[in-house]
Amino acid sequence: IRITNNSPSDTVQLLSRRFEIQTVGSSMKDVVQGEGVTGRQPVLAPGEVFEYTSTAPLSVRPIGTTIIAARMRGEYKYVTLTPGQESANEEQVKSGGDASATMGMFHFVFPEEQRVKPIRSTGDDDDDDDDWDC
Repeated sequence: IRITNNSPSDTVQLLSRRFEIQTVGSSMKDVVQGEGVTGRQPVLAPGEVFEYTSTAPLSVRPIGTTIIAARMRGEYKYVTLTPGQESANEEQVKSGGDASATMGMFHFVFPEEQRVKPIRSTGDDDDDDDDWDC
């Protein structure tokens, strides 16, 4: 995941996140929320980028020939730091952030080797009824 501070002038600190994950074939959503991301609360100056990789255990098996395992969306909460402020103060951290950035929906896709393969006719099958003795 890549987070970019698009502000031309403000330095921000990401404080928390909340994601909703819905697996294929389920109407229920799992909620993942907490402080920061991957144990960090990064500070981003204008134009800076923070990238991380994270995992989420999914209890889902391929359904039919769909390649999608689940979908996820959420938001990050952050604070804007004042000039000279290096990180969020205790009160800002307790509040969990005074602004949010939405993470658009994306899909978890089954790896190729885990996908259900459609059955295809080989073309060798004769539909002739000549072979049947009734």
